[in-house]
Amino acid sequence: MFSELRKRDTIEQLLVSDWLLELGLEHSLEEDFLPYSADLYIHDICLAIEVDGAFHLKKKDTKRDNYILEKYGVSTWRVNNSEIKPSTKDTFIKKLMNFVEERSNA
Repeated sequence: MFSELRKRDTIEQLLVSDWLLELGLEHSLEEDFLPYSADLYIHDICLAIEVDGAFHLKKKDTKRDNYILEKYGVSTWRVNNSEIKPSTKDTFIKKLMNFVEERSNA
């Protein structure tokens, strides 16, 4: 887990990274989608995961997410970092699978 640790990686990002590894999902931390970057990126399903802290500007985030989708074909799933803790692992995984399923049915 900590081999990819960067200055800006949060504990929540690293926890999500561990969970993705347990699921067998290849991913990267801090994937660049210039001029932006995503907290985590799952390669096989073209999904960026943004672990949002307390301060986020919804309008700016929407613009960013739309740009990444249009330019790179990558969907973004946003999750609040307050929802990421060991006790919420199963709930997180269910929500992730629901998001992926909904996206594939769209």
